[in-house]
This record gives sequence, structure tokens and C-alpha cells, in this order.
Amino acid sequence: MDCSMTSSVLSANYNTILFEFGVTLVTSKILYALLRNVYQPRVFSDLLLGIILAQFRVLSITNAINLVFGKIGSFIFAPYLFALGVEMDPFALLDGPTGDAVVAYAGIISTCVLVTLFHTPVMQDKGGIVHELSLRAFLGLAIALSNTASPVLTRLATDLKIAKTNVGRLAVGAGITSDLVTTLLIALGSIIWRDSDADGTEGPGLFRQPALTAAVLVVVVMSGFVSRAMADWVDGRNPEGRRMRGFDLSLVALVAATLCWFSSVLRLDVNMAAFLVGLAFPCDGRVSRLLVSKINFVLSSFVLPLYVAHVCLSLRQTTDDIEASGLTKNEGLRVYVMNLPFPWWKVFFVTAMGTLGKLVGCAGVGLLQGLGWLEALALGMLLNVKGYFHIYCALAAFESGIITDKSFMAIIFMVALNVAVTPMVGMGIASWARRSVQWRLMGLQHHDPSTELRLVVGLHGPQDVPTLAFLMETLRWGAGNGELACYAVDMVQLTDQTAATIVKGGGFDGVTVVDEEVSEMRKLIGEALDAYQADCGGDSDKVKVRRLLALSSFPDMHSDICICAEDAMAALILLPFHKTQCLDGTMDGGHFGFRLVNQKVLQLAPCSVGIMVDRGFGKQRSPTMTMPDAPQSAVVVVFIGGADDREALTLASFMCKHPGMRLTALRIVQNATAQARAKARTSLFESKSRRNIQQPASVLGQEELQAQADDKYFAEFYRKHVAGNKAVGYLEKHVADGAELVSVLRGMQGEYRLFVVGRGRDRNSVLTEGLEEWAECLELGPVGDILASSDFSTTASVLIVQQYDAKKHYKVIDEEFMPL
Repeated sequence: MDCSMTSSVLSANYNTILFEFGVTLVTSKILYALLRNVYQPRVFSDLLLGIILAQFRVLSITNAINLVFGKIGSFIFAPYLFALGVEMDPFALLDGPTGDAVVAYAGIISTCVLVTLFHTPVMQDKGGIVHELSLRAFLGLAIALSNTASPVLTRLATDLKIAKTNVGRLAVGAGITSDLVTTLLIALGSIIWRDSDADGTEGPGLFRQPALTAAVLVVVVMSGFVSRAMADWVDGRNPEGRRMRGFDLSLVALVAATLCWFSSVLRLDVNMAAFLVGLAFPCDGRVSRLLVSKINFVLSSFVLPLYVAHVCLSLRQTTDDIEASGLTKNEGLRVYVMNLPFPWWKVFFVTAMGTLGKLVGCAGVGLLQGLGWLEALALGMLLNVKGYFHIYCALAAFESGIITDKSFMAIIFMVALNVAVTPMVGMGIASWARRSVQWRLMGLQHHDPSTELRLVVGLHGPQDVPTLAFLMETLRWGAGNGELACYAVDMVQLTDQTAATIVKGGGFDGVTVVDEEVSEMRKLIGEALDAYQADCGGDSDKVKVRRLLALSSFPDMHSDICICAEDAMAALILLPFHKTQCLDGTMDGGHFGFRLVNQKVLQLAPCSVGIMVDRGFGKQRSPTMTMPDAPQSAVVVVFIGGADDREALTLASFMCKHPGMRLTALRIVQNATAQARAKARTSLFESKSRRNIQQPASVLGQEELQAQADDKYFAEFYRKHVAGNKAVGYLEKHVADGAELVSVLRGMQGEYRLFVVGRGRDRNSVLTEGLEEWAECLELGPVGDILASSDFSTTASVLIVQQYDAKKHYKVIDEEFMPL
């Protein structure tokens, strides 16, 4: 059908075409909504719909999809590849190979080696997978099977909440690297073989090929300079926190389309040109994020479902096995390939080659990096995931005559089978990770020194950053390998005013609050966190700070923080105290909303929690100041007893390894009077237990177990950090009651800049009896409330620590019964 006839058909049947397009898009959305419950990605629902349309010949009256995409199909995939290129950083290939990159390279090499070993059954003129016997076809198949669909993998990792696990983080990083390298190789191959015939010989113009290749590279380099200049210009016209002007974003898209057109004029495939131009665009920045977000929305909502349906409907153009089907040549060209015998062995062979190649390479390197057998195999399966790019490659190879109709059909079914199976592997990883979290206590006391320390830090404003950054840096020194992952959560109240200024599709969290006050606050917080990372110097690669936004009402804000901590598998949540210090040194009345958040986080947190009462700690020095002649900050950890005090002692042991900290361990011990009172209370409990009152007896048993655990843990701490003239000082004070305890603490307020103390939930000591009656903030515990009061000190900050209690956490039935 020539162009004029096609145009007339389109003009005469536009109502039917719009109806078929609408039915296809609506059906695709319904399928995706249903299959999303079992974590199937969008590409699977699109493939399933396309196969159904081709199998049952639905909507084949005018064949509207093929008519439309027959005219625009040659460049319809260009926006997808452009967005893919923008999200990637090509300069990462120039850095030293990281663990993620090594896994990606191993998977690519092993898959290519496997395709080479089985090239005999693959490269056959008749009956093989590749119809064209050329180097172009061989390398194209090997690289396409080595490719990982990083957008699909990233979405699966996010939906299944495995992106923070060891396997998930390694798979996402390796998937992006694999996608970048293989797509770049295919783009370079399209440059080399664009003027070649099927047998690989060059066409007319011996010197034209190098000249055109050089011209394409010049256009790509020029794209880098132009795109960065455009991004800076647009950012200057649209400050962070304000709505992006639609004209400016459209102008950037127009410039990108023009650069792609220049490359296509030089006889480069427009889709590969779009990918190269996208690589030249800056991957960071507000302009790039918004541009990719808009492109992906249009693609996923309208273009890609129709494109996949077009690919599946294109299966009717047959090239082989026509006579075997009992059809003449003319009849064979008018039927779907679905009606031909299904190529079981080709589907199995292509799937096995891709899967085994990834398993051998990626799983092998994963084992060398310390993963278990199941984790290594899961890593290989995740990196074998396919997506839209493989569908595009299959169609391009089919239309170029490189593969036959049955091979085309086999690759389409291979992609569908692969995408359907991969979420099951992800669900297995997520289930294993959650089971491991259930039996593993999430806290500093049980932190694995060989892994990075993960913290969730809540921020009320930029004034909280210096102290909490100093605290994070001191904890990083005791985390074993010195790696820190900080999830900085900006705590913003959702009011009618802020709700009216929310813009979707931008910012770190998919939304942007354009309220000037909130935008300025977040900007100052970002600048302070950037300064902290810059001060880390050579250790900046070990410190990862991710910005998050908790935009909720105060009664619900704790849920955002707890979910973030659970997803990140954090060991500690750090929150500022709801009161701030005034100019005269006293504490103000505080913010009731932030106090409510702290109370609920302490009740429901999936890990340990620290509440920071800031009185200038960390503001007099840089967090990373480690010079020998720099003044040290005096810190004292108060140990009375209980699980919270043991967690506080663990946190202090992390801090003592920082050169800028001088730690003293203060152990509060009962004197003779207190021991007599404790013995009398014990006798009372025993007498009640003999009268069949079981509850006091159980309390007594718990006290004995806690005392034994306290003695054992403190003895270990003393051996590691105090004995043998270690850097940690030691004090022991014998007190009789709470009054003497308060007197001891007041006597030390001028000597130390930071007090670290446990909240003391399970502490049933005679030394703290009666202190709760005078407490103003019960959520801090009796000792923490005294240290945080305005009449205690004007210079000593306080860190109250609560250890995660898994048993109590899982016994919470309903928030309505929370004792707050």
C-alpha cells in the first residue's frame, strides 16, 4: 500500500482508528492494574495484550495500529531511548570499576562467550535463529541477550522494596551499567554498519563512512555543550521550588529533537541518535528530571502499549516455513505467524542462552563478593530481565532480514516469559529479606561492622543539620568499614496552604512544594548537607545522603518516617527534640506537632531511635574536623541499666573512635542504702509470689536477667575500650536514690558537651523511682527528661537512645491503644 492510499485510509476511518486506539489503551491499563497485584511490570501487560490481539485477530477490520505505526514506527521509539540516555552517566565508565560494574561486565562477557560457543545452531541460513550469516548479526544477538532492562529492574526493585537489600542494590547498580554498555555498543554498531549490505561489505562511497561517523561524533559532543548551556539557562529562569515554565521545558525538548534530527540526516538511525544525544545531556538537575518524567508519562500512558501491539501484529509478515503450513506464498504473507507451528526449541534455546549467560557471570562474581548461593543466583536472574528495548531490537532485526519470522516470534515470547518470571525472583528476595529482619534486631548493638551504617535523620529545618551531621560523622567512624547511608527526611506539615502549592512530577520525591517558605527551608537544608559531604574529602564516596520529604499532617508524619526506616533497613532513627534553645540558654515551649511525631516514632519505629536535645553541639566545629591539634568534644555516656542503656553504650562506643571525641563512661551503681531498699522490694515480691501472685515474680525474673545482661555487656565494653589505658575514660558513682543521681549529673554539666543516656523503658531501678512523677516529657524517660529540662544546663546537649524491642513492636494491635 503506497503512501497516498495509506493516507486516504487513515482519513476515511479516523473514527474507527480512534476507537481501536482507545480500546487498546484502556485494555492495557486494566490489564496492568490487575497484574500489578502480582508485581508484573507494565511491559508484560502490554505484551500480553499484543499477543492476544495477534492470536485472536481482534480489531483487525482496518488494522489501524499497523497503518499508523507503519508511517511513524521508524522513529516512535526515539523518545524512549532519549529518556534512557538522559538517565545514564557515561562518565561513570571512565571511573574505576566498582562492585556493580564488575558484576555487569561479568554478565556481558559470559553471555557473549556462551553465544560464541553455540554459534553453530544459532547462525544457520535455514532453521537457525539468525538468518543473516554476518558479523553484524552475531554481535547484535550476543549484545542484545547481554542487555539488562534497567527501567524494568528499577521499577521491580522499588515495587518489591528490595532496592535497599544487598542483592537489590547490587542488581540495580549492575543493571544500569549493563544497560548503558550494551546499548552504547549497539549504537556504535549502528554507526559502523549503517552503510553495509547484508554480507557486511560497504556500499558506494569508500571515504564517506569515516566522514559521516566523525560528523555524528561532532554532533554528539556539540549536544553535550548545548544541553548543559540550555539547562543552566532554564534553571536560572526557574529557581528550585517554583513551577517550571512549560515554554522553557518545551524549548529544551525542541532543541533535543533538533539535535537528533541532525544525527539522522547523517544517515544514522534516528533511535540510536536519540540515545547518543540523551547521553550527552546532563543526567542530574531539575530540567533533566522533569523532561524524563514528562517523556516517561507520555510513553507509558499512550505510546508504548500501541507500539508493542504494533510489534505483535507485525508477526503476520512471514519469511519461512510457508510451504510447511500448507499455504501458498501469497496466502502466507497474509496470515499471522501465530498460526504457524510454535517454535518451542527456539524459545527454549534463546531463553536458556540469556539466562545461563547471566547466571554464570553474575552469580560467579556475586559469590566472590561474599553473597550466598541463593543470593548470587537471584542476582543473576534479576540482571537477566528484559524489556521494551529487546522488543525494539527484535523488530529492527526482523525488518532488516537478520532473523526469520519464527525467531522473531521466539524472541517476543522469550521476553514475555522472562518478564513474567523475574518478579517471582524479586518476591523471593523480598520475603527472605523480611524474614531476616524479623529475627534480626535492627539496632546499633546488632549492626554488622562489614556493612554500611544506615541512618534515617529527621530535620525540622536547616538549624538541625550541623549537630546531626556532626553526630552522623562520629557514628560513621565506628561503623566498621566507614560507610554511611543517610536518609535525610525533611519534616514538613501538610496544611491547606502547602497542599495548594504541590506540583507533581518534580523534585526528589515525585512532588515539589512551591511554597516559598518551604522551598527556602529545603534549599538551605540541601546546601548544608552538600557542605557536609564536601567536607568529607577523600571519604565522600563512603557517605551517601539521600533527600526525602515527609509531607504529612503531624498525626500521620510518623508513618512516613517509620516506613522509610523499614524500607531502608536502618539501624537508627535520629530526630530533633521538639524544643529549641532560646538566646538566654533556656528551652522554649516546644512544638506540639513535632512532639507528637517523636512520641509515635518511639512507639512504632522498626529500629532504634535517638532524640537529640541540641544546645549547640557540633556548631563550633566542622563534622569532619580530625586534626590532632583540634579541640576534642567531651562526651559522657550514663549507664544505669537496661536495654536502652546498653544501646546508648553501643552508640557511645561508635563515637569514641572519632578523633574529635573524648568519651567517658559513667556507671551509676547502688550504694548500701539503695541495695537495702532493693533487697526489701525483692523480699516483698517473693512474699507475693508465694501467695500465687505470678506477675511480680515474673517482673523479678526479668530484673535478674536484665542485671546479668547489663553486667556482661558493660564488662565487654570495659575490656574493649577502657582497660589497658584505652582512649575511653571511666567513672563510677554510688548513689542511694534519684535525688543523689540528679546531684551527680548536675555536678558534671559543665565538663561535658554531650550526655548520652538510655530512655530506660524496661529499667526498674530503685535509683530512678519517683522521678517520673516530676517528668515534663515522659517520652524521654526519667533521666532524659531531667537532662533536657531548662534548669539543668545551657551548654550540654543530650541524646536519648531507645533500643528496638521487636516483641513489643509486633504486639501492637491498634494505634488507638497506644499509651501516648
